Amino acid sequence: MNERNRRHLSRQPGNSAWRTVIWNGCDAGDWCHEIEGADLLINLAGRSVNCRYNERNRRQILESRLRATEVLGRVIADASRPPEIWMNASTATIYRHALDRAMDEATGEPGGSEPDTPAAWRFSIEVATRWEQAFFAAATPHTRRIALRSAMIAP
Repeated sequence: MNERNRRHLSRQPGNSAWRTVIWNGCDAGDWCHEIEGADLLINLAGRSVNCRYNERNRRQILESRLRATEVLGRVIADASRPPEIWMNASTATIYRHALDRAMDEATGEPGGSEPDTPAAWRFSIEVATRWEQAFFAAATPHTRRIALRSAMIAP
């Protein structure tokens, strides 16, 4: 990709070496043309989870992820030349907490139904599940989608 073609959608100006295009993370707008003909779209939008999990913050964590993903899905669906690939942030929290074996796309088990799952974990699993549902529900037949199920790793 040519350096001059790289763009960064952001809520804040000037926080990237790439050309920054302002986006509120909520609505379609003047930025929509920026994805036309893109090779790749990476969505990392969402309120930080580095906070107390009170009702307001939980709502913002969930809604910010769903809204950004749904808007991007609609914009891609409406594009005449949609991105070839859409990588959307997700989380490995979608899997059950397991010490007995690795959890991955091929053999991972969804989490949340274990009887001893703490409420904070259930919330995180709900966020992951609904986020991916919104992502994979988008009508983007010409764009390959990849959920980035990342997790923190201990050394």
